[in-house]
Amino acid sequence: MNLIRTNPKYLWSVILVGLFCVVFGTILATHAETPIPILSTLVVTSVLVLLAPDFVFYVTLICVPFSFRYIISAQVEIQTPTEPLLGMLTAVFCLKKIVNRVINQDAKQQEEGRFPLALPLIAYIAATFLPTFNSPDMFATLKGAFRASVYMMSGFLAYELIRNHQGLKTLFISTFPSASVAVIWTSCVLVYQIDQWQWRSAYDGTLFTNHAIYGAFAVVFFLIVLSRLIFDRSNYDRVFWTILLFVFGFGLLVCFSRGAWLSLIVAVGFLLMQIKTGEQHKKVLFVGAATVLLLLIVSFPGASHIAQERISSVFNFQFASNQVRLLRWGQALLMFLESPIIGKGYGAFAILYEADASLLGEYTSQFQLGAHCEYLQVLAELGIVGFAAWMWLIIAFFRYGFRALKSIEDGFYRSLIIGLLSAELSLLVHFVVNNLLNGDAVAVPFWLIYGLLPTVVNIAKREGKIKLSTSLNEAAT
Repeated sequence: MNLIRTNPKYLWSVILVGLFCVVFGTILATHAETPIPILSTLVVTSVLVLLAPDFVFYVTLICVPFSFRYIISAQVEIQTPTEPLLGMLTAVFCLKKIVNRVINQDAKQQEEGRFPLALPLIAYIAATFLPTFNSPDMFATLKGAFRASVYMMSGFLAYELIRNHQGLKTLFISTFPSASVAVIWTSCVLVYQIDQWQWRSAYDGTLFTNHAIYGAFAVVFFLIVLSRLIFDRSNYDRVFWTILLFVFGFGLLVCFSRGAWLSLIVAVGFLLMQIKTGEQHKKVLFVGAATVLLLLIVSFPGASHIAQERISSVFNFQFASNQVRLLRWGQALLMFLESPIIGKGYGAFAILYEADASLLGEYTSQFQLGAHCEYLQVLAELGIVGFAAWMWLIIAFFRYGFRALKSIEDGFYRSLIIGLLSAELSLLVHFVVNNLLNGDAVAVPFWLIYGLLPTVVNIAKREGKIKLSTSLNEAAT
């Protein structure tokens, strides 16, 4: 009431929103069997994106684990609601930048500093579209390139919309609760269907399509939680964060993804290397606790046999998954040699692989086929140009992160930077044996972290926690 008295415009806003809800509800109720509700929903969402893009951005992040694939036609499908919301946010972001440039009112952005990792990201987006004319299916390549670019723009959106410490808190509220629910839900289903651990059917009734996507998703949140518990000595609820660590840790133990386990081991090793010389006891405590936990787990009846079988399959070339992976790696290299400069076009690997009956056999994948290696798929589809851009954005990210670590001592921001570097590293390691950037459950966290790292550094700078040098701002180039 005090707000209404001091600001009469707020009262009119409440009245207009109330009237709008009544009208919109009436339309939905009276035209339920027509396209009008869908069109009305799109219009309302578009208006909301224009008026409150930050709110829509956080809502999108909440929805990531719960999104679903919606088939529009035989050749078009979208991940709902993630892709439509990200697409609208991207359109508004680009429109805003164009308008600001035309009317020359970009002073705020100049003051804050432009996105330091923009150039490699823009180069990779351009490389994604470059081989379109070389693709066996131009429509499929354009569609895939636009979708991939929308995911990549998550980095720009994070840098644009998260501007202060409160924004980081809102980001946590938007991502960790929904991720925890998704992981707990999946863990319960996997424990119930533990006898089907090696089959995709074990994930029936979960929010994830397979163990690789689920494992990569859980590793990201596990590493960020672990980094804060190890490096942040400020006052916060460590009991709550320890519970989160066990939630994501247990979820990783039951996913039985070899790629996720490998990426976790490498990323945890990297994280532990960041512990300073005077705090080596933290390494001992963590390694000891992890060892005891693993011994307890393998002591359960049946668990030891399953884990040993899964680990031993890594070196078994008779294992079906390994045979398929080697076959696709070889095919990706052949495609690269056929068009080494600009590649065959985004998404062309699946098209060409499916067209060869001798390779595919009688099996048809439910979703897009991949090379089982992100790096080889980039080589095959985007050629040397795309692969160079891919390497550039990876190197720029870690170069920027390492230079930031040298300039910051604050425990909270240091833990965030190390956690983000570790999480990104885990995904990059996992990409060696899987290609996971086609779906939002992995693509959104990957590109969000890419933009979140310089965001955290900028916030720390504003709060006086870090002194940035010119070399840090130019690290990406």
